[in-house]
Formats: sequence, structure tokens, C-alpha cells
Amino acid sequence: MSNDNLGSRLVALIVKPGLLMEWVRERPQWLLAALVLLVVTGLFSALTIQISGPEQLELMRDTRFGQMMSDEEWETQYEENLNPTPTKRLTHALTSGVGTLFIVFIYGVLYLLFSKLAGGQGSFKQILGVTFWATIIPFALGALVRLPLIFAKQSVFGVSIGLAALAPNLELTSALYQALVAFGDFFVWWGLVVTIIGFEKVNDFTRGKAATVVIMPWLLITIALYGLGRLFV
Repeated sequence: MSNDNLGSRLVALIVKPGLLMEWVRERPQWLLAALVLLVVTGLFSALTIQISGPEQLELMRDTRFGQMMSDEEWETQYEENLNPTPTKRLTHALTSGVGTLFIVFIYGVLYLLFSKLAGGQGSFKQILGVTFWATIIPFALGALVRLPLIFAKQSVFGVSIGLAALAPNLELTSALYQALVAFGDFFVWWGLVVTIIGFEKVNDFTRGKAATVVIMPWLLITIALYGLGRLFV
């Protein structure tokens, strides 16, 4: 445990996830992982708002939600996002960071429920520890890898590290493209694998049981969010 510090945990997350989850079992430190997520996702959002904001407005203009906006309101929001003030960047960063933490916490609650139903022995703090440390991979590491590609392409929604990258000619709002983004992100898959390893450690599960407990809630939430998103297209 003498080497258990933030730097060691971040390295182990990538190269020795089993060791990381042994540390998490002893000392969850989920708030430390949450701080990493808050900083990285907030910084990512602040740096890309001038790209993501206008792009999102353009994509939603012909959708049901976009048609509810007047042309004047749309143009005002477009200009504000294209040339964001420091205050707007900070607000966007905090909103995105806190929103990410809320989503991960909800995943933790669902994982706890499924773990207990499956006879898991892990405490709530241990489940949160596994969840927050593992989701650094898709939410933080994935964002950092995408960042230079986003600046090069000047698109946030058109950059994918997953199956969607194999279909560059699809419309970004098409059902197939959004499905590929939702279910085919390689960093999400990586994060799920690390979560499964963590649940083996803290719940004393077999690999198969841990995979079921992890994949089922993720699949249910992803399907629900995908379906909800399609309602507004």
C-alpha cells in the first residue's frame, strides 16, 4: 500500500487495473477519482465550447426541439457559443463537470443495487470507488485522446474513438450513427472491463457474474438514453 497515491493509481488504471482495484478495495478514495473527473471534464468542456456549442445548435435546428426556438433566439445562442466569454466558459465547465459526477454517481447506485441482488459483499464506498476510478477511462482519458482530433476537425460530435469512426459518411443525427456512438465507444468498453475487474475484487464475484452486474445496468441506461435522444430528432 506504500505506493498507493494518485499518480500510481492513474498508471495502474491503464497498465495494472487489477492492482488498482485491490487498492480500491482497501481504500476506495472515490472522492479523489471524482475530483479527477471534475477537473478533466470541466477543462475539456471549457476548451471546446466554441466548437461544441455552435455544432450542437446546428444539429438540433431541424429537430423537434430546435423548431421550438425562434430564429432570433437561435442566432443569439449561436453567437454566444461561438464567442464565449470567460464567465460562460467557466459556467459551462462547472455544469459539465458536475453533470458528469452526477451521472457516474447514478451508475454507482445502480451497480450497488445489482451487486446486492447478486449477493455481492462490497460496501457502497467500494462500489463508488470502482465506478469512479473506472469511468476515468471513458470520461477523462477518452476526452483527452479526442481533444486534438476535435481541434483538427473542428467538430466534437463528429469525432469518435469507436465504431462510429468506421462510418464517417453517416449523418450525425442518423439513428445508426448515434447507435454506434452510444454502444460502440472503445473507451467505454475499456472502462466496463476495468469495472468488471473491480467488482470481482470488491464483491468476490466470478468473472461471469461481475460482467452481468456491470453490463446489464450500463445496457439499460444506454438504451434508455438512446431512445430518449431519438424522441427529439
